Amino acid sequence: MQENKRVAVEGLPMVDQVEVGLPVSEILPGGIAEAVGILPGDRIHSINGQPVRDAIDYRFHIGEEEVEVLVDRDGEFLIYEIEKSPDEDLGLVPGDMPIVKCDNKCVFCFLHQMPKGMRKTLYYQDDDYRLSFLHGAYVTLTNLSQEEFDRIVQQRLSPMYISVHATDPQLRADLLGRPDPVDVMERIQYLADNGIQMHAQIVLCPGLNDGAHLKRTVFDLASRYPDVESVGIVPLGLTKFRKNLPELDPVTPQVAAECVQQVTEWQRHFKERFGTNYVYLGDEFYLQCRQEVPDSDRYDGFPLVENGIGMVRRFIDTFEQGFPELGLLSPPPLRVTLVTSVLGANFVRPISERLNTLPWLHVVALEVQNRFFGDGITVSGLLTGADILHALEAHAGAHELVILPPNCISHHGLLLDDFTPADLEKALGCRVVVGTYDLAETIIGLATSAGPVFEGHQAGEAPHPYITSHQLD
Repeated sequence: MQENKRVAVEGLPMVDQVEVGLPVSEILPGGIAEAVGILPGDRIHSINGQPVRDAIDYRFHIGEEEVEVLVDRDGEFLIYEIEKSPDEDLGLVPGDMPIVKCDNKCVFCFLHQMPKGMRKTLYYQDDDYRLSFLHGAYVTLTNLSQEEFDRIVQQRLSPMYISVHATDPQLRADLLGRPDPVDVMERIQYLADNGIQMHAQIVLCPGLNDGAHLKRTVFDLASRYPDVESVGIVPLGLTKFRKNLPELDPVTPQVAAECVQQVTEWQRHFKERFGTNYVYLGDEFYLQCRQEVPDSDRYDGFPLVENGIGMVRRFIDTFEQGFPELGLLSPPPLRVTLVTSVLGANFVRPISERLNTLPWLHVVALEVQNRFFGDGITVSGLLTGADILHALEAHAGAHELVILPPNCISHHGLLLDDFTPADLEKALGCRVVVGTYDLAETIIGLATSAGPVFEGHQAGEAPHPYITSHQLD
């Protein structure tokens, strides 16, 4: 296995490995840490002689009845010998861990296509195996040392989400922008041999890793089933800011239709072979070629929904389940504008037509063109406040209540250009809320003031939406 110990940590210089020492952010009242005298600002250096680099290490080593905690307090090392129940925590809140940066230069990287002047966090490229375990972020495995692979195995950091893109070593290197061939199957085999479950991802780049290359990649990964439990295929995204970058072809409706046909055939094969469809397409493929998204049973429990695979089907099904309850209501008349994207309009418009059969409800699906990133970006998760405002102002006076899609708002309540729903309210003079992924539930909440609706100033409390990981890879 090739090794690459050179990793970058946000806010820190290039280092050989993530530094030892977990900062203590907060001490909880009445806990063990408070009782023994651990303080905010201390750094937990080790537990029972084992180095502590992050919250994962902390949780892994704290589950003993007797623990010896070595704390670094401004350069002075203090030892705390503690007896406790195995399931008892110390009563402290760990600080943020440094994040391992990506050391690839992927030809399709969305962050390389971003304009200057946006907030710093939008340009941050991570490739951190710990985030893969904790949050389902996809990682390439190119920046891990053997020690870090061994840590994944020892601490059972499973499942892992792997950005594969191609199993041909030279093609993968070309896609990742690396000078030497990268054999991902060797690394996958090591993890599989040690009982680590994996999900794989392919960002489809027409003319590069499609066709026969795509088939090889999918079937190579299938040879490691059930250790590689699923494969998700998502399209690349191309913005108008691609400058001095490799020329890439977009996923056209024709390409999307060919992929749908190809993958549907493979799903039949894998269903017979594994009892699962195994390989899944991102929703954009079906919307792009105007084919109906598959039924829910084709997604086998939606293992990849947070990567935009099956989200449309689950959104539609959830709406259908909740729609009858809307028919039981008779509130005052309500006028609603549903903000959506170019692709989103394909399924939001039919839903709005269903809603308009209710006598007390009038709904307009407003399709927003992405002027900021360009026509090649057609998903709602990448809509900016300025583009939403422009589209809404073009229909000035028609809006009583505007519902934004939840995946265009960060967990801090911000759109990509730092607009907030409150900013839109002020500019438009109407109410603006952030919907949930259950549209029927959202509208019930608006009509009855009894449901989970997120006002502009409360948007940060909404479920954490995302820019899909294939767009940030």
